[in-house]
Amino acid sequence: MTREIRGTEALLLAPLPSVPAPRRIMSKRLADNVPGFLLWLEHALARSPNTVKAYGEDLSMFVAYCTRAGIEYVDQVDVHVIEAFGASLRAHLGQRESSVARRYSALRKFFVYLHRHKLVESNPAALAIPMKLPPRKPPEYMTKKERNRILEALRKRHSIIGRRNVALFATLFLAGLRESEACHLTVADVDLDGRSLYIRDGKGRKDRRVPITPTLVRILRGWITTTRPRCVEADSPWLFVRVRRRRPKSYGRHHGQPLNPKAIWHQVRNHIVPLLGRKVSPHTFRHSYITHIYEESGDLRLAQHLAGHENLKTTAIYAHVTPRKERERLAEYLK
Repeated sequence: MTREIRGTEALLLAPLPSVPAPRRIMSKRLADNVPGFLLWLEHALARSPNTVKAYGEDLSMFVAYCTRAGIEYVDQVDVHVIEAFGASLRAHLGQRESSVARRYSALRKFFVYLHRHKLVESNPAALAIPMKLPPRKPPEYMTKKERNRILEALRKRHSIIGRRNVALFATLFLAGLRESEACHLTVADVDLDGRSLYIRDGKGRKDRRVPITPTLVRILRGWITTTRPRCVEADSPWLFVRVRRRRPKSYGRHHGQPLNPKAIWHQVRNHIVPLLGRKVSPHTFRHSYITHIYEESGDLRLAQHLAGHENLKTTAIYAHVTPRKERERLAEYLK
């Protein structure tokens, strides 16, 4: 009977891995290194597609600027080139400091990549004088009274689209999801008994679980069990689906295609803005959710956790409202 080999002994007896092939010589041309950087950003750093796309646009502008200035190779770029690029963006394109700062961020990461591959000796973007950013404006949000008025008005619309919109906007209002997160929700991600939503591949490609209120549980239960089965095929996994207005007898069967962010923008513009009387975006729902959490609790850490923010500084912009407990204490003092 042979003895089973495990652990360290098995590792010592395992064949050695093959020696990797020598690293190919990389080009020092700026433009040649952008595609490789974007792949590294996406796969090694696990950045979201939107981040990769934005960085690609930033680098395309920088390469175009360098080409016009007669700069072709990475070792020709120094801190003066970076700062001149930023000055050009502000002077000729009228870009704000926040936009220039974001492009600086993309360049810093790009030169980290180049330094890792020994194409440059230092990171010139890290030496550039940072943009002095103006104070961030408090986020625009909807009050609880406005939220309740909107949901009450939507409940009176009995069409399939109207019922879907009640569930969709209640989820944005009461769970604080980003529009892309709402679009990616599946029925399996909804735990009605556990009162939570499982968010997959959120910002930064991070998953998280969001608790939901009994009100939202009731709305989602009605959508999932009663209305949604009448407008999608049984094998569709998506929670919020597109509904066509045509063929009312079949309730617009469309093989369960999910909503996309553009469709949510369209619904907000056509149904929420007229009810509210002012312009809002899908992200205003998230601003409202986080603001209401902080307003009721006065706890930034709680708001940070529920919003899925990595940095508390991101949540701190919602401290523009006075928490209810502090208002009550103030009223007591001023009696």
